[in-house]
Amino acid sequence: MSKKAEVLNLERSVVDQQKKRQMQLDSGWQVLVHSDEKEELLEIVEPEGVVVMKVRLTDAGPVITVRGAHLELKSIETLTLEAKKVEIKAQEEAVVESKGSLQIASSEKLDVHSEDDVRVVGKMIYLN
Repeated sequence: MSKKAEVLNLERSVVDQQKKRQMQLDSGWQVLVHSDEKEELLEIVEPEGVVVMKVRLTDAGPVITVRGAHLELKSIETLTLEAKKVEIKAQEEAVVESKGSLQIASSEKLDVHSEDDVRVVGKMIYLN
């Protein structure tokens, strides 16, 4: 499946008043580009019509939404998440694993809550 990709010309044309462009890929996927006065939008749509990636370019900055059965972020060096608020929600299970040291630090109150048993296992456990 070694085909050359077609180049999508996304430049605005004076004649083109419609601010919506679409590129149909051989696989059935689509790349859509919309724009209006408030924002510009890039969407990747699967053959069944579900939007799996959306990039909204707004006055406040880009907003990226990705949806899929499996999402992977890989970095050979450092991956940094930085925001005013970070939430991680899992419906079944969440795992944090490190082959090196693992640190959890808070400059304010730190709560650990479980409706079941809480186990702390280690060679030595220090409290205070």
